[in-house]
Amino acid sequence: MRKNGGGVVINCASILGIVGEPTAYAYNASKGAVVLMTKSLALQYAKDNIRCAAVAPGYVESGMVNREALGEYYDNLVDKHPIGRLGVPEEIAHAVVFIAENEFLTGITLPVDGGYTSQ
Repeated sequence: MRKNGGGVVINCASILGIVGEPTAYAYNASKGAVVLMTKSLALQYAKDNIRCAAVAPGYVESGMVNREALGEYYDNLVDKHPIGRLGVPEEIAHAVVFIAENEFLTGITLPVDGGYTSQ
């Protein structure tokens, strides 16, 4: 990236790098590390015109996270999102594109979480 005059690194964090979950302490720690690493890298490489940011998805409908896979826990998970539903992969992709295209963003972690971390 230095040879090319800059660029952007977009890390994948998680809402569980921003808020705690009692049964996910190791995952919380690893994603929290991604959040702080993102900030440190942004500071270290700003002078080289290299930006670093992260996206922090909330719970997203997927092969592992869906009504069939989670059963009755699914509704509890949906209830944790003020927007009243889980995300879809395209919403996370839009956030990544937003970060990539906005050249004034660096050092941030963008929650894409239906309001989960606002509580």
